[in-house]
Amino acid sequence: MLIVFGVSGVLPMYGQNKLPGGSPGAKAFTEHDALQVMDGLRKSLESENRTHLLAMFDAKRMPGFAAFRDQVAQFFTQYQSFRVNYHVAQTAQDGEFGSMLSEFVIEAQPVSAGLPGLRRRAQLHLILAWNGSAWKITDLSPREVFQ
Repeated sequence: MLIVFGVSGVLPMYGQNKLPGGSPGAKAFTEHDALQVMDGLRKSLESENRTHLLAMFDAKRMPGFAAFRDQVAQFFTQYQSFRVNYHVAQTAQDGEFGSMLSEFVIEAQPVSAGLPGLRRRAQLHLILAWNGSAWKITDLSPREVFQ
């Protein structure tokens, strides 16, 4: 007796960059992409590299980027020795934009003795766009994670 299961519509299509029915050159946002973005955030924070952290954002597309940039600058003047943990809970795509939900925990030590240590847990929602070479963050909420 031979049993055959049809799984062609169930298995993910690894290695594909094109969106079904999308425009030529449109890049699919995958869980692997989400993990790379979150790992970039983690590495930027843990190495205390504000420039690299801000480079992960699309300054032209992100609403209120200037205020966010200033918020991150202030955050880096108040805290150091960051530790970050995350778990990507969900990824999705809507046209040219990718999105993800990630459980995010950040811990840090104060720069000056008068501040308490930092420990924040949040469910981050990120919206991303492909710029031709990398996924850039076009929005992040809640932004209070970096306060």
